[in-house]
Amino acid sequence: MNQAKRPSGKPQPGASKKAGPKPAPKPMSAGPAREKPKTHVSTEAARRRQHQAHAASQSLDEDELRVQQMVALASAVAADAPDRTGRRIGQDELERMVRNTLRERDDDTLYEALEQLRYDDPRGHAFLREVVEEGADIIVLRRGEKELEINAFLIPLLARTRGGLREDRALADGDAFDALRESIQKAGLESARARVVLVHHLYHPEEINALSFSEVEAMNRDAFASLTDKKILSVPAIERSMRGWPASHFAPDDEALELRFLLGFSLKDVDDPFYAIPQEEAAADAYFEARAQRFRQWSEEITPLMQQCLTGRSGEAAQCQLHFLYQDLFHGAKHTGNGEYRTLQMLSELEAGLEQAGAQAAQATAFLALPDEEEDRTLQVVLRGAQGELARSFHLVDGDLQAVLLDAADAVASLGVAGVRLADGFDADGLPLRARDFPMA
Repeated sequence: MNQAKRPSGKPQPGASKKAGPKPAPKPMSAGPAREKPKTHVSTEAARRRQHQAHAASQSLDEDELRVQQMVALASAVAADAPDRTGRRIGQDELERMVRNTLRERDDDTLYEALEQLRYDDPRGHAFLREVVEEGADIIVLRRGEKELEINAFLIPLLARTRGGLREDRALADGDAFDALRESIQKAGLESARARVVLVHHLYHPEEINALSFSEVEAMNRDAFASLTDKKILSVPAIERSMRGWPASHFAPDDEALELRFLLGFSLKDVDDPFYAIPQEEAAADAYFEARAQRFRQWSEEITPLMQQCLTGRSGEAAQCQLHFLYQDLFHGAKHTGNGEYRTLQMLSELEAGLEQAGAQAAQATAFLALPDEEEDRTLQVVLRGAQGELARSFHLVDGDLQAVLLDAADAVASLGVAGVRLADGFDADGLPLRARDFPMA
Protein backbone atom coordinates (compact mmCIF):
# COMPACT_ATOMS: atom_id res chain seq x y z
CA MET A 1 0.00 0.00 0.00
CA ASN A 2 1.16 3.53 -0.69
CA GLN A 3 0.27 6.59 1.28
CA ALA A 4 0.33 10.12 -0.09
CA LYS A 5 0.83 12.76 2.55
CA ARG A 6 -0.14 16.39 2.32
CA PRO A 7 3.00 18.52 2.44
CA SER A 8 3.89 20.01 5.77
CA GLY A 9 4.61 23.71 6.13
CA LYS A 10 2.66 26.89 5.58
CA PRO A 11 1.03 27.50 2.19
CA GLN A 12 2.84 30.01 0.06
CA PRO A 13 1.28 32.83 -1.96
CA GLY A 14 0.28 31.65 -5.39
CA ALA A 15 0.19 28.01 -4.38
CA SER A 16 -2.83 25.69 -4.52
CA LYS A 17 -6.06 27.56 -4.91
CA LYS A 18 -7.65 25.56 -2.11
CA ALA A 19 -5.10 24.26 0.36
CA GLY A 20 -1.59 24.69 1.52
CA PRO A 21 -0.30 22.21 1.96
CA LYS A 22 19.36 2.28 -1.20
CA PRO A 23 20.20 3.60 -4.51
CA ALA A 24 17.57 1.49 -6.18
CA PRO A 25 18.76 -1.43 -8.28
CA LYS A 26 16.95 0.13 -11.21
CA PRO A 27 16.73 3.83 -10.30
CA MET A 28 14.55 5.96 -12.48
CA SER A 29 16.59 8.26 -14.61
CA ALA A 30 16.15 11.98 -14.37
CA GLY A 31 13.78 11.89 -17.28
CA PRO A 32 13.99 9.13 -19.88
CA ALA A 33 11.81 9.63 -22.88
CA ARG A 34 8.55 7.74 -22.63
CA GLU A 35 6.53 6.34 -25.48
CA LYS A 36 2.81 6.75 -24.92
CA PRO A 37 0.60 5.25 -27.62
CA LYS A 38 -2.67 7.08 -28.00
CA THR A 39 -4.93 4.18 -29.00
CA HIS A 40 -5.88 0.99 -27.21
CA VAL A 41 -8.19 -1.94 -27.85
CA SER A 42 -11.18 -1.59 -25.55
CA THR A 43 -13.22 -4.40 -24.02
CA GLU A 44 -16.84 -4.30 -22.88
CA ALA A 45 -15.78 -4.67 -19.25
CA ALA A 46 -13.32 -1.81 -19.61
CA ARG A 47 -15.98 0.37 -21.24
CA ARG A 48 -18.31 -0.31 -18.33
CA ARG A 49 -15.59 0.69 -15.87
CA GLN A 50 -14.89 3.90 -17.78
CA HIS A 51 -18.63 4.69 -17.76
CA GLN A 52 -18.79 4.15 -14.02
CA ALA A 53 -15.86 6.51 -13.59
CA HIS A 54 -18.14 9.33 -14.78
CA ALA A 55 -21.36 8.19 -13.09
CA ALA A 56 -20.88 9.88 -9.73
CA SER A 57 -23.98 11.04 -7.85
CA GLN A 58 -25.57 14.29 -9.03
CA SER A 59 -25.95 15.27 -5.38
CA LEU A 60 -22.20 15.82 -5.08
CA ASP A 61 -20.88 19.36 -5.43
CA GLU A 62 -18.39 20.15 -8.20
CA ASP A 63 -15.28 19.55 -6.08
CA GLU A 64 -16.56 16.26 -4.65
CA LEU A 65 -17.62 15.14 -8.11
CA ARG A 66 -14.13 15.75 -9.46
CA VAL A 67 -12.60 13.73 -6.64
CA GLN A 68 -15.00 10.84 -7.20
CA GLN A 69 -14.37 10.85 -10.93
CA MET A 70 -10.62 10.69 -10.36
CA VAL A 71 -11.00 7.91 -7.78
CA ALA A 72 -13.27 5.84 -10.04
CA LEU A 73 -11.09 6.34 -13.11
CA ALA A 74 -7.87 5.50 -11.26
CA SER A 75 -9.44 2.31 -9.87
CA ALA A 76 -10.69 1.33 -13.32
CA VAL A 77 -7.36 1.95 -15.04
CA ALA A 78 -5.37 0.18 -12.32
CA ALA A 79 -7.66 -2.87 -12.56
CA ASP A 80 -7.05 -3.22 -16.30
CA ALA A 81 -4.16 -5.32 -17.60
CA PRO A 82 -1.43 -3.39 -19.44
CA ASP A 83 -0.99 -4.00 -23.16
CA ARG A 84 2.25 -4.94 -24.88
CA THR A 85 3.53 -1.38 -24.58
CA GLY A 86 2.78 -1.26 -20.84
CA ARG A 87 -0.18 1.08 -21.21
CA ARG A 88 -3.71 0.53 -19.86
CA ILE A 89 -7.16 1.40 -21.16
CA GLY A 90 -8.11 4.84 -19.86
CA GLN A 91 -4.58 5.75 -18.83
CA ASP A 92 -4.40 8.64 -21.30
CA GLU A 93 -7.62 10.10 -19.89
CA LEU A 94 -6.42 9.76 -16.30
CA GLU A 95 -3.12 11.44 -17.14
CA ARG A 96 -4.94 14.31 -18.85
CA MET A 97 -7.18 14.72 -15.80
CA VAL A 98 -4.16 14.82 -13.51
CA ARG A 99 -2.27 17.28 -15.73
CA ASN A 100 -5.27 19.62 -15.80
CA THR A 101 -5.63 19.39 -12.02
CA LEU A 102 -1.95 20.21 -11.55
CA ARG A 103 -2.15 23.20 -13.88
CA GLU A 104 -5.17 24.49 -11.95
CA ARG A 105 -3.20 24.14 -8.69
CA ASP A 106 -6.02 21.98 -7.32
CA ASP A 107 -4.02 20.00 -4.77
CA ASP A 108 -7.13 19.29 -2.70
CA THR A 109 -8.56 17.05 -5.41
CA LEU A 110 -5.32 15.11 -5.76
CA TYR A 111 -4.77 14.53 -2.05
CA GLU A 112 -8.41 13.71 -1.35
CA ALA A 113 -8.53 11.19 -4.21
CA LEU A 114 -5.33 9.57 -2.98
CA GLU A 115 -6.63 9.48 0.58
CA GLN A 116 -9.83 7.69 -0.47
CA LEU A 117 -7.93 5.17 -2.57
CA ARG A 118 -5.47 4.55 0.23
CA TYR A 119 -8.21 2.80 2.21
CA ASP A 120 -10.53 1.57 -0.54
CA ASP A 121 -8.20 0.46 -3.32
CA PRO A 122 -4.46 0.15 -2.58
CA ARG A 123 -3.73 -0.82 -6.19
CA GLY A 124 -5.58 2.25 -7.48
CA HIS A 125 -3.81 4.40 -4.89
CA ALA A 126 -0.38 3.22 -6.00
CA PHE A 127 -1.23 3.77 -9.67
CA LEU A 128 -2.70 7.25 -9.18
CA ARG A 129 0.20 8.30 -7.00
CA GLU A 130 2.64 7.25 -9.72
CA VAL A 131 0.69 9.23 -12.34
CA VAL A 132 0.49 12.34 -10.13
CA GLU A 133 4.16 12.28 -9.19
CA GLU A 134 5.25 11.82 -12.79
CA GLY A 135 2.87 14.56 -13.90
CA ALA A 136 4.51 16.98 -11.47
CA ASP A 137 8.08 15.85 -12.18
CA ILE A 138 7.95 15.67 -16.00
CA ILE A 139 6.38 18.21 -18.33
CA VAL A 140 6.36 18.10 -22.13
CA LEU A 141 5.82 21.49 -23.79
CA ARG A 142 6.15 22.84 -27.31
CA ARG A 143 8.39 25.65 -28.50
CA GLY A 144 7.60 26.36 -32.11
CA GLU A 145 7.67 23.07 -33.99
CA LYS A 146 9.70 21.33 -31.30
CA GLU A 147 8.53 19.27 -28.34
CA LEU A 148 10.72 19.65 -25.27
CA GLU A 149 10.69 17.79 -21.97
CA ILE A 150 11.70 19.33 -18.67
CA ASN A 151 12.30 17.33 -15.49
CA ALA A 152 12.70 18.36 -11.87
CA PHE A 153 15.33 16.19 -10.18
CA LEU A 154 16.93 15.91 -6.76
CA ILE A 155 20.25 14.63 -5.49
CA PRO A 156 19.90 13.68 -1.79
CA LEU A 157 23.06 13.73 0.30
CA LEU A 158 23.92 12.92 3.91
CA ALA A 159 26.44 15.15 5.66
CA ARG A 160 28.16 14.26 8.92
CA THR A 161 29.69 17.35 10.52
CA ARG A 162 30.72 18.80 13.86
CA GLY A 163 28.05 21.24 14.97
CA GLY A 164 25.82 20.86 11.92
CA LEU A 165 25.55 22.60 8.57
CA ARG A 166 24.94 26.34 8.36
CA GLU A 167 22.52 27.77 5.81
CA ASP A 168 24.46 31.02 5.40
CA ARG A 169 27.58 29.07 4.47
CA ALA A 170 26.05 26.43 2.19
CA LEU A 171 26.71 27.14 -1.52
CA ALA A 172 28.15 30.55 -0.64
CA ASP A 173 31.18 29.99 -2.90
CA GLY A 174 29.83 30.98 -6.30
CA ASP A 175 32.73 29.57 -8.32
CA ALA A 176 32.51 26.22 -6.52
CA PHE A 177 28.76 26.11 -7.14
CA ASP A 178 29.23 26.80 -10.87
CA ALA A 179 31.76 23.96 -11.06
CA LEU A 180 29.31 21.69 -9.25
CA ARG A 181 26.57 22.45 -11.77
CA GLU A 182 28.89 21.88 -14.74
CA SER A 183 30.09 18.57 -13.29
CA ILE A 184 26.64 16.99 -13.72
CA GLN A 185 26.91 16.95 -17.49
CA LYS A 186 30.65 16.39 -17.60
CA ALA A 187 30.16 13.20 -15.57
CA GLY A 188 27.40 11.95 -17.88
CA LEU A 189 24.55 12.24 -15.40
CA GLU A 190 22.64 14.24 -18.01
CA SER A 191 22.88 14.47 -21.77
CA ALA A 192 25.49 16.80 -23.21
CA ARG A 193 22.68 18.14 -25.46
CA ALA A 194 20.42 19.01 -22.51
CA ARG A 195 20.27 22.33 -20.68
CA VAL A 196 20.79 21.69 -16.98
CA VAL A 197 20.46 24.12 -14.08
CA LEU A 198 20.83 23.75 -10.32
CA VAL A 199 18.92 25.94 -7.90
CA HIS A 200 21.42 27.98 -5.90
CA HIS A 201 20.02 26.78 -2.61
CA LEU A 202 20.68 23.65 -0.54
CA TYR A 203 17.27 22.35 0.50
CA HIS A 204 16.43 21.14 4.00
CA PRO A 205 14.06 18.11 4.10
CA GLU A 206 11.34 20.30 5.62
CA GLU A 207 11.49 22.57 2.57
CA ILE A 208 11.26 19.63 0.16
CA ASN A 209 8.49 17.91 2.11
CA ALA A 210 6.47 21.14 2.23
CA LEU A 211 6.14 21.27 -1.58
CA SER A 212 2.81 20.07 -2.93
CA PHE A 213 2.38 18.28 -6.25
CA SER A 214 1.19 21.44 -8.01
CA GLU A 215 4.03 23.51 -6.58
CA VAL A 216 6.58 21.11 -8.07
CA GLU A 217 4.76 21.30 -11.41
CA ALA A 218 4.80 25.12 -11.23
CA MET A 219 8.53 25.08 -10.50
CA ASN A 220 9.04 22.95 -13.60
CA ARG A 221 7.14 25.54 -15.64
CA ASP A 222 9.24 28.34 -14.13
CA ALA A 223 12.41 26.54 -15.13
CA PHE A 224 11.10 25.85 -18.64
CA ALA A 225 10.25 29.51 -19.18
CA SER A 226 13.61 30.62 -17.81
CA LEU A 227 15.52 28.25 -20.10
CA THR A 228 13.55 28.99 -23.26
CA ASP A 229 12.63 32.68 -23.00
CA LYS A 230 15.40 35.27 -22.65
CA LYS A 231 12.90 37.82 -21.34
CA ILE A 232 11.88 35.72 -18.33
CA LEU A 233 13.60 37.03 -15.21
CA SER A 234 11.20 35.94 -12.48
CA VAL A 235 10.75 32.36 -11.26
CA PRO A 236 8.15 32.85 -8.49
CA ALA A 237 7.39 29.19 -7.79
CA ILE A 238 11.08 28.36 -7.41
CA GLU A 239 11.62 31.42 -5.22
CA ARG A 240 8.69 30.39 -2.97
CA SER A 241 10.19 26.90 -2.56
CA MET A 242 13.18 28.32 -0.66
CA ARG A 243 11.42 28.67 2.68
CA GLY A 244 14.62 28.53 4.73
CA TRP A 245 16.01 25.99 7.16
CA PRO A 246 14.48 25.48 10.60
CA ALA A 247 16.59 26.50 13.58
CA SER A 248 19.43 24.10 14.32
CA HIS A 249 19.57 22.43 17.73
CA PHE A 250 23.13 21.15 17.43
CA ALA A 251 25.74 22.39 19.88
CA PRO A 252 29.13 23.36 18.37
CA ASP A 253 30.73 20.09 19.51
CA ASP A 254 27.83 17.79 18.56
CA GLU A 255 28.36 15.22 15.83
CA ALA A 256 25.51 15.91 13.40
CA LEU A 257 24.17 13.72 10.61
CA GLU A 258 21.87 15.69 8.31
CA LEU A 259 19.97 15.16 5.07
CA ARG A 260 20.00 17.81 2.37
CA PHE A 261 18.90 17.99 -1.28
CA LEU A 262 20.28 19.57 -4.43
CA LEU A 263 17.44 20.56 -6.76
CA GLY A 264 17.92 20.83 -10.51
CA PHE A 265 16.06 20.96 -13.80
CA SER A 266 16.96 19.32 -17.09
CA LEU A 267 15.54 20.52 -20.43
CA LYS A 268 15.94 18.18 -23.38
CA ASP A 269 14.46 17.03 -26.66
CA VAL A 270 11.82 14.38 -26.10
CA ASP A 271 13.69 12.08 -28.48
CA ASP A 272 17.18 12.58 -27.02
CA PRO A 273 18.73 9.09 -27.33
CA PHE A 274 20.67 9.58 -24.08
CA TYR A 275 17.43 8.95 -22.13
CA ALA A 276 16.05 6.10 -24.25
CA ILE A 277 15.70 2.94 -22.14
CA PRO A 278 16.26 -0.24 -24.19
CA GLN A 279 13.22 -2.48 -24.56
CA GLU A 280 15.10 -5.74 -23.98
CA GLU A 281 15.43 -6.54 -20.28
CA ALA A 282 19.15 -7.34 -20.23
CA ALA A 283 19.94 -4.19 -22.19
CA ALA A 284 17.76 -2.13 -19.83
CA ASP A 285 19.61 -3.59 -16.84
CA ALA A 286 22.91 -2.61 -18.43
CA TYR A 287 21.58 0.90 -19.13
CA PHE A 288 20.63 1.49 -15.50
CA GLU A 289 23.84 -0.05 -14.17
CA ALA A 290 25.88 2.24 -16.41
CA ARG A 291 23.97 5.25 -15.06
CA ALA A 292 24.52 4.07 -11.48
CA GLN A 293 28.23 3.58 -12.11
CA ARG A 294 28.57 7.08 -13.55
CA PHE A 295 26.83 8.47 -10.47
CA ARG A 296 29.11 6.55 -8.10
CA GLN A 297 32.17 7.85 -9.90
CA TRP A 298 30.81 11.40 -9.91
CA SER A 299 30.04 11.29 -6.19
CA GLU A 300 33.61 10.21 -5.38
CA GLU A 301 35.19 12.85 -7.58
CA ILE A 302 32.88 15.65 -6.50
CA THR A 303 33.27 15.20 -2.73
CA PRO A 304 36.09 17.77 -2.21
CA LEU A 305 34.19 20.33 -4.28
CA MET A 306 30.95 19.65 -2.39
CA GLN A 307 32.78 20.03 0.92
CA GLN A 308 33.94 23.42 -0.32
CA CYS A 309 30.35 24.28 -1.26
CA LEU A 310 29.02 23.30 2.18
CA THR A 311 31.71 24.52 4.56
CA GLY A 312 34.09 26.76 2.63
CA ARG A 313 36.82 24.15 3.11
CA SER A 314 37.73 20.79 1.64
CA GLY A 315 39.50 17.62 2.76
CA GLU A 316 40.16 17.08 6.46
CA ALA A 317 39.86 20.79 7.16
CA ALA A 318 36.17 20.65 6.21
CA GLN A 319 35.35 18.15 8.97
CA CYS A 320 32.52 17.03 6.72
CA GLN A 321 31.87 13.47 5.58
CA LEU A 322 29.49 13.13 2.64
CA HIS A 323 27.41 10.29 1.28
CA PHE A 324 25.43 10.89 -1.92
CA LEU A 325 22.36 8.74 -2.50
CA TYR A 326 21.14 8.87 -6.13
CA GLN A 327 19.96 11.41 -8.68
CA ASP A 328 16.32 10.78 -9.47
CA LEU A 329 13.15 12.58 -10.42
CA PHE A 330 11.89 14.87 -7.65
CA HIS A 331 9.49 12.55 -5.86
CA GLY A 332 11.56 9.38 -6.26
CA ALA A 333 14.63 11.07 -4.77
CA LYS A 334 12.53 12.64 -2.04
CA HIS A 335 11.25 9.22 -0.94
CA THR A 336 14.74 7.70 -1.16
CA GLY A 337 16.36 10.47 0.87
CA ASN A 338 13.71 10.56 3.57
CA GLY A 339 13.66 6.75 3.83
CA GLU A 340 17.42 6.44 4.17
CA TYR A 341 17.54 9.19 6.79
CA ARG A 342 14.72 7.63 8.82
CA THR A 343 16.52 4.28 8.75
CA LEU A 344 19.70 5.85 10.11
CA GLN A 345 17.73 7.66 12.80
CA MET A 346 16.03 4.39 13.77
CA LEU A 347 19.32 2.53 14.08
CA SER A 348 20.84 5.35 16.12
CA GLU A 349 17.90 5.36 18.54
CA LEU A 350 17.96 1.59 18.93
CA GLU A 351 21.71 1.51 19.55
CA ALA A 352 21.37 4.30 22.12
CA GLY A 353 18.58 2.37 23.85
CA LEU A 354 20.65 -0.80 24.00
CA GLU A 355 23.60 1.12 25.41
CA GLN A 356 21.43 2.76 28.07
CA ALA A 357 19.96 -0.62 29.02
CA GLY A 358 23.42 -2.18 29.18
CA ALA A 359 22.35 -4.88 26.75
CA GLN A 360 23.75 -6.40 23.57
CA ALA A 361 21.77 -6.66 20.34
CA ALA A 362 22.17 -10.46 20.42
CA GLN A 363 20.13 -10.50 23.62
CA ALA A 364 17.16 -8.80 21.93
CA THR A 365 14.34 -9.73 19.60
CA ALA A 366 13.08 -6.99 17.29
CA PHE A 367 9.32 -6.46 16.85
CA LEU A 368 8.14 -4.35 13.89
CA ALA A 369 4.63 -2.96 13.50
CA LEU A 370 2.80 -0.63 11.12
CA PRO A 371 -0.59 0.00 12.80
CA ASP A 372 -3.27 1.29 10.43
CA GLU A 373 -3.93 4.71 11.94
CA GLU A 374 -6.64 7.03 10.65
CA GLU A 375 -4.26 9.78 9.54
CA ASP A 376 -0.63 8.69 9.53
CA ARG A 377 1.29 5.44 9.36
CA THR A 378 3.96 5.01 12.01
CA LEU A 379 6.70 2.40 11.81
CA GLN A 380 7.12 1.06 15.33
CA VAL A 381 10.28 -0.88 16.17
CA VAL A 382 10.80 -2.28 19.68
CA LEU A 383 13.71 -4.38 20.93
CA ARG A 384 12.78 -6.71 23.78
CA GLY A 385 14.87 -9.00 25.92
CA ALA A 386 14.32 -11.24 28.93
CA GLN A 387 13.99 -8.18 31.17
CA GLY A 388 11.43 -6.45 28.93
CA GLU A 389 11.75 -3.52 26.56
CA LEU A 390 15.31 -2.46 25.78
CA ALA A 391 14.93 0.13 23.02
CA ARG A 392 12.33 1.61 20.72
CA SER A 393 12.04 3.85 17.66
CA PHE A 394 8.80 5.23 16.20
CA HIS A 395 8.75 7.18 12.91
CA LEU A 396 6.10 8.41 10.47
CA VAL A 397 6.50 6.78 7.06
CA ASP A 398 4.97 6.95 3.61
CA GLY A 399 5.55 5.34 0.22
CA ASP A 400 5.40 1.60 -0.37
CA LEU A 401 4.69 0.28 3.12
CA GLN A 402 5.75 -3.28 2.31
CA ALA A 403 9.11 -1.95 1.12
CA VAL A 404 9.35 0.18 4.28
CA LEU A 405 8.88 -2.92 6.45
CA LEU A 406 11.38 -5.01 4.48
CA ASP A 407 14.01 -2.26 4.56
CA ALA A 408 13.48 -1.76 8.30
CA ALA A 409 13.77 -5.50 8.95
CA ASP A 410 17.03 -5.66 6.99
CA ALA A 411 18.40 -2.66 8.87
CA VAL A 412 17.43 -4.01 12.30
CA ALA A 413 18.87 -7.43 11.45
CA SER A 414 22.18 -5.72 10.69
CA LEU A 415 22.43 -4.82 14.40
CA GLY A 416 22.82 -8.52 15.18
CA VAL A 417 19.53 -9.06 17.00
CA ALA A 418 18.45 -12.58 17.93
CA GLY A 419 15.39 -12.41 15.67
CA VAL A 420 12.96 -10.15 13.81
CA ARG A 421 9.20 -10.54 14.27
CA LEU A 422 6.11 -8.77 12.96
CA ALA A 423 3.31 -7.46 15.21
CA ASP A 424 0.03 -5.61 14.78
CA GLY A 425 1.08 -3.03 17.36
CA PHE A 426 1.87 -2.75 21.06
CA ASP A 427 -0.41 -2.62 24.08
CA ALA A 428 -0.26 -0.13 26.96
CA ASP A 429 2.43 -2.21 28.64
CA GLY A 430 4.57 -2.27 25.50
CA LEU A 431 3.85 -5.92 24.72
CA PRO A 432 3.56 -6.86 21.03
CA LEU A 433 0.10 -7.68 19.69
CA ARG A 434 -0.28 -10.84 17.57
CA ALA A 435 3.44 -11.31 17.09
CA ARG A 436 4.54 -13.78 14.40
CA ASP A 437 7.62 -14.57 12.36
CA PHE A 438 8.57 -11.85 9.94
CA PRO A 439 7.86 -12.88 6.32
CA MET A 440 11.31 -12.14 4.93
CA ALA A 441 11.46 -11.99 1.14
